[in-house]
Amino acid sequence: MDGLDLLKQHWNKDGDFPKVNKEEIRRMLYKSSSSLAKWIFFVSVIELFLGLAFNAWFFFFSDVEMGRDTDPLWLKIIDQSINVISYVITFYFIYTFFQAYYKIKNTNNTKDLLNDILASRKTVNQYISFNIYLIIISLTIGSISFIIEKHIFDKSTGEMMLYAIFTIIAVSIMGFFIIKLMKFYFRLIYIRLVNKLDKNYDELVQLED
Repeated sequence: MDGLDLLKQHWNKDGDFPKVNKEEIRRMLYKSSSSLAKWIFFVSVIELFLGLAFNAWFFFFSDVEMGRDTDPLWLKIIDQSINVISYVITFYFIYTFFQAYYKIKNTNNTKDLLNDILASRKTVNQYISFNIYLIIISLTIGSISFIIEKHIFDKSTGEMMLYAIFTIIAVSIMGFFIIKLMKFYFRLIYIRLVNKLDKNYDELVQLED
């Protein structure tokens, strides 16, 4: 239980506990919401830099990336285009998270703060959905690359069917566990922060009643 929860629990209840009025509770909720929005922004920035570092390592040191010369030009263009688009969208989300943090930090109006909290929750949910869809697209491109690399379409019908079934099963299993892992990560980090924002939202609504 954090300091804010402790104060709310004992608010004007315990004679030995410092009295806290509504305005002080409101200020603490403002500060708490600002801190939560800041952490959402910071985590997204860290993720971006980790992604850039991984891609740089993958490009310069991985034999897998260097060995994708078998991919046709159209697939390489699609792959690179998705990479560029994904980073553009990621930068957009980071900018949106920063805006949310800035607004929450500088607002003095409860109604505006409530709207900012709702907007932050919506943006986080969109960010999570974007990352999950990006994983699905990446797995699809990887599957196509694998099929082309193995020259599946040059094989007999039986071998082609066998490779296709194997690829679908393998990618489905891998995708299932990756998405489960990502959902766990998002639930551990983002959903936890958003739930705390929601809690602050409910407390602010109660204070305004």
